Amino acid sequence: MSLKKLGGETIIYGLANILPRLLTFVLVTPFLTRAMVSEDYGVVGVLFMYIGLLTALLVFRMDTVVFRFASRAEHDARAVFVRAQTFVVAVVIVVVGLGLLLSNQVADWIHYPDRPSYVVVFLLAVAFDCLSAVPLARLRLERRAWLFVAVNLGATLLSLALLYLLLDFWPDWGTLLGLVYDPNYQVTYYLATIAIPAALRYLVLLLDGLYRYRLRPAKRLGNELLAKDNAGHAPVLRRMLIYSAPLTLVGVAGIFNALSGPYIIQEFMGGTTTENLYWSGQFSAALKLAVILNLFVTAFNYAAEPFFFRQAGNDLDKADKQIFADATRAYALVGVLACAGIMIFLPWLKVFIGDDLQEGLVVLPFLLAGNFCFGLYSNFSIAYKLTDKTYLGGAIALAGSLVCAGVGIFFIGAYGIIAPAAAMFACYLLMCALAWGVTWRYFPVAYPIGRIVVYVMVSCAVVYGALSQVQGFVGRIAVFLGLLAILGWLEKNWLRSVLRRKQPTNPAQ
Repeated sequence: MSLKKLGGETIIYGLANILPRLLTFVLVTPFLTRAMVSEDYGVVGVLFMYIGLLTALLVFRMDTVVFRFASRAEHDARAVFVRAQTFVVAVVIVVVGLGLLLSNQVADWIHYPDRPSYVVVFLLAVAFDCLSAVPLARLRLERRAWLFVAVNLGATLLSLALLYLLLDFWPDWGTLLGLVYDPNYQVTYYLATIAIPAALRYLVLLLDGLYRYRLRPAKRLGNELLAKDNAGHAPVLRRMLIYSAPLTLVGVAGIFNALSGPYIIQEFMGGTTTENLYWSGQFSAALKLAVILNLFVTAFNYAAEPFFFRQAGNDLDKADKQIFADATRAYALVGVLACAGIMIFLPWLKVFIGDDLQEGLVVLPFLLAGNFCFGLYSNFSIAYKLTDKTYLGGAIALAGSLVCAGVGIFFIGAYGIIAPAAAMFACYLLMCALAWGVTWRYFPVAYPIGRIVVYVMVSCAVVYGALSQVQGFVGRIAVFLGLLAILGWLEKNWLRSVLRRKQPTNPAQ
């Protein structure tokens, strides 16, 4: 597989990741930021952090374990899938079951003592998201991208329908199926629009897995990379856990770094509970605009991670390292264009957020810079995954989280909501630098760091000029096209060489 093939898979996975999130941004964010007061939106931001942290812990990066072991000749892919999913199912039953039994105590612990329904619904959402992680990884490794698109897009469309049913039509109707609408439980209803589609998505994935592997056990997998006749086992669970434990720390730290802003504001800003939740809601709204860049990062990573594992194969010394450098270069080009576009067209993009929640957009440049660095870190981090030095990833993630929490908490009193946003940028910049150091030491790749710095400097200069001199929509389109032309001219030779590069004949690639 070449960089062009990776681009094709990124487009397909973009349908499964960017399109649902784009629909959510276009149809949910404007509605939700107007239907909810800033305080309730702040609660949603904090609960999303809890959902993300718990999901990362319970999955225990078994999705990456699948990529690591199911793509190697010495292991049977189906056995790896079954062992990884069995572990996730067992952990979910124990942890989520205990949380449901102690929902009142958990609600008190997270400072919502009169809302145990928050705990019940978000635990159900966590459970079904966790149970879907390994089956979705299986689809990605098997390159069944269109089924991946269908289940994720279907879940999103159902979530959208439920959102408008529960938060728009139900308040007007007064009752739904005999239940009376209670405006005090708006957050609970919103969480239900996430939990119900997650449950149905898992049901579809479960039926697909049963049909593909149990009801038809003799049928070979369509992907030659996965059809192993000479092996019938998976690695022992201990080996899988040793590999995944540091990655889990990376995942937990990543969730904290990305979503801790509303929590830090709620707990450490120094005002009353209502005032803190107000600013937490403002920060959460700004995160919604920054997610536009995160959409591309997520789609790129969904295609890139299994691609990089297949590219490296069993012999890292023979891996074509240029493809890793080219992939990072392509990401950086698109990433700076996305950041610049968001800032250039911010006067029009911000209409997707309710007028009462636009006060926090001052933090947007820091959030975009942080997300851009996170994308670079994702590219560099493949080194410790391929070389099985995942403990280095854990150390990097821990260092980043310490910076994120320390800077955010220490400076929030003086700088308000700018502090957690700047902390997020500092965190990802540090993680990016450390991951590049690991790559240079253990899996040397000639990443075009100088070129990336040039992209950033040119983009910042153009954006600064646009924000200070050009106001009209047509003028800003011209500015953006000018930036596109400048970057295209800078990289015309590289782009031409990538497009002309011959495709490898190895089917595993």
